[in-house]
Amino acid sequence: MTHPELTMELVARLEVLIAEPIDAGVTPAGHRRVIPITGGRVDGPRVTGEVLGIGADWSVVRGDGVAAVTAKYLIRTDDGVVLTVTNTGAFTAPGIVTSPRIEAPEGPYAWLNDAVLIGTLVPLLDGARPRGVSLQFHQVRVK
Repeated sequence: MTHPELTMELVARLEVLIAEPIDAGVTPAGHRRVIPITGGRVDGPRVTGEVLGIGADWSVVRGDGVAAVTAKYLIRTDDGVVLTVTNTGAFTAPGIVTSPRIEAPEGPYAWLNDAVLIGTLVPLLDGARPRGVSLQFHQVRVK
C-alpha cells in the first residue's frame, strides 16, 4: 500500500493587527510576551470576515532563541458566524509555519472543526515597529 498524495487548498488570507506587547518576564519556559490582538481582516475563497479585537498571542522566546507562538482569537465571518482560532508555531529560519485549528458552530463552517490546516506567517511592519502579521491558512487534503 502506498501513501496518498496530498494537496493544499487556500482557505483564507488574514491580516491580524496587534497592540504593544506586554512583557511578562522570564519564566521557566522562557521569556514570555503577551501580544494583544486588536482586529484585522480575513479574505479568501472559503472564509471571509473580520478578526475581532479580542485575543492575544502568548509567545515565549525559549533558551535556544526560538520564539514559540500560541495565538487565540475570534473571527466573525461576513455572514455573522463566530469562529475560534488557535494558532501555534515557531519562528525559525527561513520561514514561519503554523498549525491553526478553527472551532466552528454547527452550520456552513462546521467542516473547519475537522480540517487539517497549515499556515504561514509574515510580520507586518510600520517602519521598524511590528503592526501585525499576515497569515495564509491552507487545508491539506488527500488528492
